Amino acid sequence: MHSYFRAIGYSKLRNKIEQNTLIKTALKEATDRREIDVSSNTKLIQVFHNIGGGIGLSVIAECDNSGTIMVDNAFPYCIGKTTSVQPEIQIDGHTDMEAYSAISDDYNLGITLIYKLQNVVDYVRSIWLNDYFKNPKRVKFGALSLNGRILYGVHLDKMSLPYEKQPISNKERRNLIAKARSGDMDALEDLTLDDMDTYSLATKRIKDEDLFTVIDTYFIPYGIDNEHYSILGIIKKIDKINNEISEEMVYNLTVLCNDIYINVAINSIDLEGEPKVGRRFKGVIWLQGQVQFK
Repeated sequence: MHSYFRAIGYSKLRNKIEQNTLIKTALKEATDRREIDVSSNTKLIQVFHNIGGGIGLSVIAECDNSGTIMVDNAFPYCIGKTTSVQPEIQIDGHTDMEAYSAISDDYNLGITLIYKLQNVVDYVRSIWLNDYFKNPKRVKFGALSLNGRILYGVHLDKMSLPYEKQPISNKERRNLIAKARSGDMDALEDLTLDDMDTYSLATKRIKDEDLFTVIDTYFIPYGIDNEHYSILGIIKKIDKINNEISEEMVYNLTVLCNDIYINVAINSIDLEGEPKVGRRFKGVIWLQGQVQFK
């Protein structure tokens, strides 16, 4: 049974039988349906059953000319609300189901991001239209979490930082990373020196201060699953969604993490603390993305 059903308000599911009931409901009461012909008598369909606030259940299935539907897979989702620009997005398919992961090098984070592709049919359509060679560059990031904690925010006062040399800005860092990836050794040296300065400052401050007052945000790969990350980000907006089927309340948190906006859905019973704008969300997320193929 998919463990992340809990994140969208289905914490009391007991078995796959109840999960299949939700899947059947999603197929009948879909709020968005997308399909494409993949052969003379077969369609690939994807439905989105939204429970509110961009959160819901998506089902991917095949349908023949007689109307018979065979479900391939289903997953809960949280659709991002802010578009992020990536240098280049590549799509890689799974071998055991009609599912895909997206891969992109993010200059804000300085790492390669791997996340679940939400809009599968849109990607398959781009292949049939021979647009697959045109690598997309825009994506809206969403995520689901099974455990999280609210931390107080921190006020960063540049005058209080014991720096002889101020750290480079996020914009400058993005430019330096882009240059370093193209072989600019001077840019690589500047990045290395800045990282050394940051490490030196953190080492000094950690002796007298709490770790989470020294570090305001982070984004770190988590565990052996490629699409999972441990994050600490600043809450910019809070939406409360009531799942009318389960009568459970779900938070949709707009989180800013290293200049990347991510919408994180988490069941209220799995969130420790009271979320407020300006406070920070700390937790493990399953990262997803809706890629723009046009």
